[in-house]
Amino acid sequence: MFATARTLCLTLALATALVPAATPVSPARAEAARDGVDVVGSVVSLAPLHISVVRDGKIRGILTLTPNLDVTDTALRDRVAREYPRLRDSYLRALDPYIDRLDVRAAPDVVQMTRLLQRATDGLYGDGTVTVMIIHATLRRLG
Repeated sequence: MFATARTLCLTLALATALVPAATPVSPARAEAARDGVDVVGSVVSLAPLHISVVRDGKIRGILTLTPNLDVTDTALRDRVAREYPRLRDSYLRALDPYIDRLDVRAAPDVVQMTRLLQRATDGLYGDGTVTVMIIHATLRRLG
């Protein structure tokens, strides 16, 4: 029994030594994670945007849009993650004219929405520093 306990203890010590230490999470990334933002490599994954499509005072559809951002600069990546509420507001303002003209019977125009979000992103962080990629876009028609 003593040999088994010793073997178990040595095995645990060896396993603990081989497990890499977890990389510390920056405060900016921890705060961003609470907002639904995740950073994997150079990609900043944003929380989905859910936008009501209103016609004649009634909600006629819900547009769900999930943008990701490719940010190669580490400092800028942390800044983008930290400033998610500001970025989200900019995106909603940029999409507002598009939503006003959106036909709820047609598929959303991902290319046009990407252009609008890219323009808003460039206004915040400068041209060519961040690339917008829409990974999900659906329009659910109501009523």
